[in-house]
Amino acid sequence: MNLENNLQQLLNQLDKIQYETLHIDDILEQRESDPFDQEWMRVYQIIEELKKDKRVDNTTKIRKKVFLLVYQLSDCEELAGYISDDFGLIADSKMLQYSDEWLEKLISCYEKAIIPCGELQE
Repeated sequence: MNLENNLQQLLNQLDKIQYETLHIDDILEQRESDPFDQEWMRVYQIIEELKKDKRVDNTTKIRKKVFLLVYQLSDCEELAGYISDDFGLIADSKMLQYSDEWLEKLISCYEKAIIPCGELQE
């Protein structure tokens, strides 16, 4: 499956999330705390290092699309920004063919229409 189809499938799952029932403040707090924040930054730094040696397509288009969709659904700019960042991280990892256990759990959350936060489960 190509990158665009893979990301589109994840994007389609964002519509299935029941945003009106979410405790957005709790989600944001869990994302800004360890272990989530520490793991996210670890994977981000690895990907940024890998990008230095390779030419990687810009993820701005997908990130903007995700941001606008989530903002429209949740009316929360901060949540939209975090999810947009996740999709940028996922897109970069796919382009670089980088795999990581924690990152796979992050992707799995979106596949299940769950916003990742806190300690990610399989």
